[in-house]
Amino acid sequence: MSPDTATIVYSYFFVAAALLGGLALIAKHTISKHTEELKDKLSRIEYALYNDGKTGLINKVEELLENQQQIKIDVEVMKAKAEL
Repeated sequence: MSPDTATIVYSYFFVAAALLGGLALIAKHTISKHTEELKDKLSRIEYALYNDGKTGLINKVEELLENQQQIKIDVEVMKAKAEL
């Protein structure tokens, strides 16, 4: 290769590397932005589920299950009293 050809090859290589580096930075920023939005949404969902251990959705579902069991017991007691 002549010195001029080598210079041209290296120049194109470094220009291409700089462009790819710039694209990589843009992609990293974009992915970071979307990931941050997803993290925020996930933290809100987790808060709604667990909250402070008293008013979260999971606690409310457990309460409903307990109430359902109590209602079943009450219905059985009423049936037994009706049969007497």
